[in-house]
Amino acid sequence: MLALLFFIFVTIYAQTYVGQNLCTALTTQADCGADVIKGKGWCYWNGVSCDTLPCYLIDEVAACRTGGSLQPGGAIIDCDSLETFSLQYDNVCCDKNLGKLNYAFVRFTMNFDGFVHQTSDAISITSLNVALSVKEMFKLYTINPWHVSIETDVVQFQAKLLAILNKYLDSPTRTVLLTQSRSHPFYLERTVYQSLQLLRDWTVRNKSPKTLRDAILPKIWSVALVALTRMTTFQPNYYQTNYYFINFAIIPYFRNQIKMQGQMHTLTIDWSGYSYTNNGFVMVYSYAPEQFGITKAYSDVVSIRPFLGNTVAYVDTQDNYDNLFYPLKFIYYWSDTSITIVQANLKLFAITNDADPTIYTDTGATFTCDSAARICTSSVYNPSSNPNLQKGQSYYIGLVDSVIDKKRAQCILAYNTWTTACA
Repeated sequence: MLALLFFIFVTIYAQTYVGQNLCTALTTQADCGADVIKGKGWCYWNGVSCDTLPCYLIDEVAACRTGGSLQPGGAIIDCDSLETFSLQYDNVCCDKNLGKLNYAFVRFTMNFDGFVHQTSDAISITSLNVALSVKEMFKLYTINPWHVSIETDVVQFQAKLLAILNKYLDSPTRTVLLTQSRSHPFYLERTVYQSLQLLRDWTVRNKSPKTLRDAILPKIWSVALVALTRMTTFQPNYYQTNYYFINFAIIPYFRNQIKMQGQMHTLTIDWSGYSYTNNGFVMVYSYAPEQFGITKAYSDVVSIRPFLGNTVAYVDTQDNYDNLFYPLKFIYYWSDTSITIVQANLKLFAITNDADPTIYTDTGATFTCDSAARICTSSVYNPSSNPNLQKGQSYYIGLVDSVIDKKRAQCILAYNTWTTACA
């Protein structure tokens, strides 16, 4: 009997469970990620060896569990499991000791129905003419960008994603999307968040060159501006949506301010001091800066596109925005009680080109903070009389001269070198 119990004990102890294997122990490409015992969901072949996925890309939660009554996971050195999950996203793990989902790295669930190069009824991207009918317009929405994620070659990834983005931006298609009464902004918003997620995750997995972002990101922001322009006619009094790492809002000038929601914070943009000569619209998209490797920010980046006039016109050059839209005031509220903000270290940074969010300048604005209320208010800020050649204004609130540790994903997205630390 004792021998039988000993045999059962040894068998249980020797059993390898889902999520338990270290990726570095899987020495061949065939074994790396082959099944649920051999790293499927937490390991990937990096071209040379089997490596652990960055925490936010892990699908197998058992790999991030620290033990207790369960076997320790193979990714526990760098990752923790999330305490709660949602059907809105695929994330199950986070960076070690972070203790929460990071909005910058939310992964929306991908589906792989349809095609990347044609509609569901086999009309190619180039042949599709959405001006023919509403039916043709809705066919555009069946082209599925998620398929781009399976590409292993950077040239193919870039070409296929750009083909979709360019279709939304070509003049005949864009005109229909902006004027057809059944054109809903959501489909444009969806294309933006899908493209941002694809670009972010492909960059992290493949350590792609910055030229990939340089080629794709301006197109993504152009589609975002088409979406915002459509919102001004679809629901002109107010429209706002939030997708974790990218958010959209439009509001008329006469509302005087708008609040943009980020992770555990709200950034209010106030233009009540602006004396405008005609009504207009404030259009804003905001995004989590960590998806571009920026870790010194407290707030999301807010990209403000003010338009003077009752009807917003989209132009390819994107240089017809109100260059007299000032003075501005920014009010930052944070709900995270673990954060202590030092007023003297707080800065308002301006991004001069959203195509490269890592290039920024200090605006010189100062802040007055009420720590008990967790609110910081900027001084009245007057940008130049011609901000960025009428291309709008982009800002975020962050720390001055801060050096913040970059985790693996943030390091790669900042185009730094990652080994065991960011260099």
